[in-house]
Amino acid sequence: MDIHALQQENLQLKKMLNTAISEAKLNKVVLQRFIDTELQMLSCTKLTDLMSLLIKDFRQNFKLNIVTLILHNKDELVSPLLDNLSPELAKNLTLIDDPHLLSTIYPDTTFRAGEINQDFKKQLFPHNPFVLSCVLLPLINKGQLVGSLHLGAKDPNRYHSEYRYDYLERMSALLAACIDNCIIQENLAYLSSTDTLTKLYNRHSFDLEIDKALQRAGRQKQYLSLLFLDIDHFKHVNDTYGHSAGDAILKTFASILKKQLRNTDFLARFGGEEFAILLPDCKPEQAQHIANTLRVKITEQTFDTLNGAQINISTSIGVSSYFFDKNNTLSLVELARVLLNSSDEALYKAKQSGRNKVVFKEMPPASRKINSL
Repeated sequence: MDIHALQQENLQLKKMLNTAISEAKLNKVVLQRFIDTELQMLSCTKLTDLMSLLIKDFRQNFKLNIVTLILHNKDELVSPLLDNLSPELAKNLTLIDDPHLLSTIYPDTTFRAGEINQDFKKQLFPHNPFVLSCVLLPLINKGQLVGSLHLGAKDPNRYHSEYRYDYLERMSALLAACIDNCIIQENLAYLSSTDTLTKLYNRHSFDLEIDKALQRAGRQKQYLSLLFLDIDHFKHVNDTYGHSAGDAILKTFASILKKQLRNTDFLARFGGEEFAILLPDCKPEQAQHIANTLRVKITEQTFDTLNGAQINISTSIGVSSYFFDKNNTLSLVELARVLLNSSDEALYKAKQSGRNKVVFKEMPPASRKINSL
């Protein structure tokens, strides 16, 4: 072999080596991105965060044109967790009650890559008709097909059926487990903080929130008002119309209260027929006005007892307010007790003086301790 041919061969080998090195470096970068994505997935505790990571961040990090998902809304456990999902993300996420669609995408539960027919394209990428190649990844958890992840590209050569996608299959398996974990954790948190009948916050949530609300009010030097409500003659309603009627009235009562309040207000079922409302940045006069508005709304409402009878009820409301006191010597827990006791005593006076009334009681000096409820 002459020297010129040898030089040409060496040059070709260098090019091949450089190409291999470049590909290795690129693969290392891509692999690191997948590892980072997997770690982020594992750290997600909310389903909305996980969806944002996939639909937005994953698309940007891996230079995809579109990422969409389908999730099975089994037992309606998924949809409540995605109420706050942004419209931009929501349009790329489809919830289905019947998992039949998933079995039509994956008849043998294995991933698909390359081109897809027009009908599938409309179903899986409804807002991006220019997808020319894609990977469809089944989300399988505990042997069940729970969803589908779709990565779409305008480049027809981006994905091919003959390629191997081990890293994507591994990620989809992890994603299915992460989705299940988010659903379980969030629903457990929801159940522990929510009254199952009225879907309002429960007493435990209220006890946590009042401490935080008092802290914010003190830090910002604002009023914090508390309304304590009780349905008048509720025992008589239960005795006359039955407990199912009482439950229906409690739900309607809760719904009326919720519709009248601001997003910043905190409404909880305190127990039985008692409800509590925290009103941040609300002076005593405003709080009494809000309480009276709620009282009137309740008296104007006709309540269905579910057994053919329509009845009217009323509510008594006790009101008290806290304001920052530089001489305060009480802890947040003790302040909460003082505020609660003040509103409870005001409620007692409202009921003793004839019911269907609003009574305000000024909160005693913060340096004076009183007995708990």
